[in-house]
Order: sequence, then structure tokens, then C-alpha cells
Amino acid sequence: MKKVMKSMVISSLAAAMLASGASAADFTKSADALKELGLFQGSQAGYELDRAPDRAEAATMLVRLLGKEAEAKTYFEENAAKFPFKDMDNGYEWAKPYVAWLQGQGLTSGASATTFEPGSKCTAQQYTTFLMRALGYSDAEGGDFTYANAIDFATEKGVVDPFNLDADNFLRDEVVAMSYTALATAPKSGEADLLTKLVADKAIAADKAASTQKTFETLRNFNKAYAAVAATTSADATADFTMSIKVANESMDTAGKFTVQVQADPAKLEEMQMAVKGSLAMVVPMGQGKTQKVELPMEMYVKDGVSYTKVMDQKVKQDLDLKTVMQGVDLQSMAGMKTLPLCMVDSISQDGNTYKMSYNTDAFNGIFAELFSQMTGQVEITEEMKQQGITADMFKMSLDLTKGDIEMTFKEGGLYSQKADMAMNMEVAGQKIEAAVKMNVAANKTGDTVKVTFPTDLDSYKTVNELVQAEGDKKDETKS
Repeated sequence: MKKVMKSMVISSLAAAMLASGASAADFTKSADALKELGLFQGSQAGYELDRAPDRAEAATMLVRLLGKEAEAKTYFEENAAKFPFKDMDNGYEWAKPYVAWLQGQGLTSGASATTFEPGSKCTAQQYTTFLMRALGYSDAEGGDFTYANAIDFATEKGVVDPFNLDADNFLRDEVVAMSYTALATAPKSGEADLLTKLVADKAIAADKAASTQKTFETLRNFNKAYAAVAATTSADATADFTMSIKVANESMDTAGKFTVQVQADPAKLEEMQMAVKGSLAMVVPMGQGKTQKVELPMEMYVKDGVSYTKVMDQKVKQDLDLKTVMQGVDLQSMAGMKTLPLCMVDSISQDGNTYKMSYNTDAFNGIFAELFSQMTGQVEITEEMKQQGITADMFKMSLDLTKGDIEMTFKEGGLYSQKADMAMNMEVAGQKIEAAVKMNVAANKTGDTVKVTFPTDLDSYKTVNELVQAEGDKKDETKS
């Protein structure tokens, strides 16, 4: 029973993870892209993405995104004697041309007549305002937006998304993700994107920008096609996959075939209804070079805020408190997203209606780490669970995605097919696991015609505590 309980604990936790997400990430790839374009340099200590940006750094990025770096340096050479901010003489001399030019343009002001406070933290609100100015929008009286609604305005224009901004813990990590996204956003002046404008203004060399411009164009095409799929919150699909797993120097190959039915409303994601049915075929090592093939039927349902998992004859249920699991995450924004965020893509190419892309694994790994931290923090180990050998360590999970290649082909009516080739290193219940997964998904039906079918015996599923109690009762009967 102990082994069964361990497997059910892990299965239930994984089920809750399916519908989750988080905002933390690692956007080193965005920093690399900006550096390649000459827009971000970092410091002697590297990119330093894990610390808050300061006012001097934000001013520098704004000037570069405006395409005025050369002009700023010339301006400062001509007006250095008039530069008023005396607190930039110790360690911030490098930022003087940028601050001087912005002040001359009326785009920034000091903390006082003689101080700029270059080392003070730049907030998410301040940096978002800078980015929207770089895109040609004004926050002056009667302008396009106000300082107070800068983040909402930037979200509307596609500069801010649920992945690239954590306003409560604003770091240089978000600075590079938002800046890179702003480069791919159409400015008020009407160009395809800000990068195209910077090339036209000769602020960035055309040959240096060509590859990035192609990426932006292809992602726009993908997102246009993806909008029909993203708007479809109900789907009936089939999925099959193969997985190669290595645990403690033992390898196991697994293949699975499943049908998936989902009904969901982005505004009420906690009311999601889902049915997953299928089976796994595993080739299990038995020692001395021998293997055994095992067939494992599996079912998983989500209904009225409860997940039901059936593996062979073991049936377990668990409350799904998605609001708690995803605290701090805007469920509606994430579920309602109709575009793939630029910061989550490493590369993308297009051939007709088929797109191939590689995900930014660093960004996804940051999200996984945040998610697992939130989920495991909710676990409470009861005395009954302890008696069955269940410990808090069994709920500890980590995932390091090392490969995330996706191929998606779009069809009419929001239907699509998708292939995934992924590799990852995981740790589950103290076990270190290496896994390589290939998956094929085909949407057969979408929209209001999709119906989720549930079995009639959901009332026979038990919680983990109820299963533990039942096992204890059996032992007591045996002793008596």
C-alpha cells in the first residue's frame, strides 16, 4: 500500500500542476538578444538580472530604445558644463550623457535641482512609462496615457504580459524581457515594430537587426494564426507520446495514447471541466538484462473544483484550489492570452501553415521553480500520512527543461495539430529522473460542441486520508 500511496500522491500533485502557471522566470536569452543589437551591456559582474534596476540604468535604456545614443553623447559633450546633477560624479559618470539628453528633451527630471539619485530603484511603473515613451506615446496632460495607468496601457499594446512583468518584485530580468518585447511592438508612428523604426533611423545597423526582425515577423504570423486556437477554450483532442526515462541508472521506455476533453472559461478557470482517458505501455527493467512490458490504464477528471485520478484500480480525489495554487497570477489574463509571448521563444521559423519553434527553456525553468515552491508550500502532512511513510520530501518537485521544440500546423476553424520534442531533468519524491518526450496532439473538435463525459462512479473515489484510514482499518481487523 505504501508504494501505491506514494504514486497517488505524486499523481495528484502532477494533476494540479496541469492547469497552473507562474510569473517568475529567467530572461537571459532576452538579454543576449538586446546585447547583440547593442542595446544592453550589463556590467563587469555580468547581466545582474537578479537585482532591481536603478534610475541611471533605466535612463540609459530609454535613450537607446529611442535611437538617440549617439545624439546624447554629442549633446553632453556640448553641454557638460551645464550638467546640474552633482551626485553622478561617483560611479555614475557613464550615465551622464543619457540623463543630460533626457533632461534636455523634458523626458526626465532630477530628485532636486542638483541631484538625480541615479542609484535609486526604478519601479515597474516608471520603467513601463519609459518604454511607452520610447514607442512614441505621451503621458503628458491630454496625451495617450497617464503615469497611473502605464502598465494597463502597456498591456493593451502588447508590451506587458503575464510572463514578463512582476510589478511587486521588479528586477533587471523584467527590464530585459519588457524591453525586448517593446522592440517587437509597433510604435505609434506605424512601423511594423520598434526595431524597424530604429533601423530606419540608422540607430541600429540593418545587417545586425535582420535576423531579429525575421523572428519578430514570423512570431506575428504565428500569433495571428494562434489567435483562433487561443480563443477556443473547449476542445476534444487525441494525444499520443513516447517517453524514455532514466532513474538511478535504470532506463524505462513508455508509450501512451489518450483522449482529452476540456471545457474552460478564461473568466472562470476554477470551474474548468476536463476528462483524460487512456493507457500507458511501459517496458520495465527487471534486472540481469531482462524487461517486462506493463499495461497501465489511466483516467483523470476535473469536475467542480475536484480532480479525480484513477490508476488501475486505485481511485483518488483531491480538491483543486487553483486560486491558492496560482496566488499572485492573473488567471484570466493568462487563460485569455491570444499570443505567445516573445520572451518565451528562443527561435521560430515558418513553412506555410506550419511553424517550428524552440522554447526559451531558461524562462520556463524559472516558472517551474516558482510554481513548485507555491504548490509544495500548501502541503500539510497528517499523522496518518506519516504512519504510512509519507513525508514532505515526497511532495518536493523540480524540473529542468533542457529541450523544448514544438511544431504546430494550423487548419481552418481553430483546429490544429502539434508535435513536441522535449527533454528534461526532474526530481520527484527524492528520485532524480532524466526524461525525453515526443508527443503528437490533434484537435478533433473545438468550441461549444465539445462535451466532457464523466464516469458515473466519481462518488467512489477517495481522498488520500480516506485511503490511509481504510488501510489502517484493514490492519486493525487483521490483528483482531
